[in-house]
Amino acid sequence: MTKDSVQVGLVGLGFIGKIHAHAYQAIPYCFGKNEVQADLRALLRTHVGGDVELLRSLGSPFETAQPQEFINQDLDMVDVCSPNYLHPEHVKLALEKGKHVYCEKPLGANLAQARELAEAAEKAGVLTHSAFTMRYYPAAQQAKRILAAGVLGEIYNFRAYLFHNSYMDPQRPTSWRLQKSVSGGGALTDLGVHSIDLVRYLLGDAKWVQCRTRTFITQRPKSAGSTEMVPVDVDDWALCILELENGARGSIETTRMCGGVSDTSRVQIFGSEGSLEVDFMNPMQVSLYDRKRAQTVVGPMDFPLADGQRALKDIYPPAKLSMGSFIDTHFASIMDFLHCIKENKPSPAGFSESLKAQEVLEAAYLSADRNGETIALPLA
Repeated sequence: MTKDSVQVGLVGLGFIGKIHAHAYQAIPYCFGKNEVQADLRALLRTHVGGDVELLRSLGSPFETAQPQEFINQDLDMVDVCSPNYLHPEHVKLALEKGKHVYCEKPLGANLAQARELAEAAEKAGVLTHSAFTMRYYPAAQQAKRILAAGVLGEIYNFRAYLFHNSYMDPQRPTSWRLQKSVSGGGALTDLGVHSIDLVRYLLGDAKWVQCRTRTFITQRPKSAGSTEMVPVDVDDWALCILELENGARGSIETTRMCGGVSDTSRVQIFGSEGSLEVDFMNPMQVSLYDRKRAQTVVGPMDFPLADGQRALKDIYPPAKLSMGSFIDTHFASIMDFLHCIKENKPSPAGFSESLKAQEVLEAAYLSADRNGETIALPLA
């Protein structure tokens, strides 16, 4: 790509859409005259609303609720932040015009949708990237380098969890996230897919999965203040047991019903020569235990970049300009893809990676529907 700046079209200005918009605006503040820049050129609104002041702060990009008006703008890349059930429509819109695509997770509401989109992207010959932002925590990047260097020896077992308390209130009204037909699933789809991708990123593909789920609050108000209740048909909690291709076994647990915990996530990996732990509440450091030396090291460590990694200094905000780890990792994920576009190189988190995570997700739900039956991967 020879342009000085990647022209971006953003789909959706909900919670995540606002985070992405903020990231594009922050690039010149974090990196100055960096070789990679982006202009937020157009916005496709999926829900008509206010946000007038926000739009002004973004430089008032072209705004429309009409998909064809949006895609006819001079765009290099489309960033899809719409609800899960709208991903196919918006990704296809971009692919049909030959635009590179950045898409929030999960790629589709089910495996069939994800496979269709991944195949369409490959046929279109464009670059793609999935917003698996947990990969971009500095501690996760460090863990990847440690594992690639073989420091832990043979990997025995692992544990990963991601807990929220976002749905503890029984009076919180229903939304598309609580309807399986449009969301694809509950806590495991919304949160657990991050852990699924992280385990794959660090340790490799799964050989089989077992899963159990539970819905604690089975009905919720139809709208705020309403006395009419509607059923909830997605999971509030899920626990997966997996065996990986490398023989390691472990668990992935996720919930949106964790009282007293607003947001916590951790991954622990145990091997023949040591172990490591990443606490995502401390995003900059890994705890590494060396069995031979019988000592634990915490903090930055000097290991070479693993395949597909980019130096953090090129994508992650400097410490004094941090926007908080949640926004910083979205920023780093976006920056990595912008570099890929500039270099015309495939992303390490392209749709093929998203498809593999979605396959594990689908197998997990299939197992849960069959009372925890072991489901072999890949799915037939």
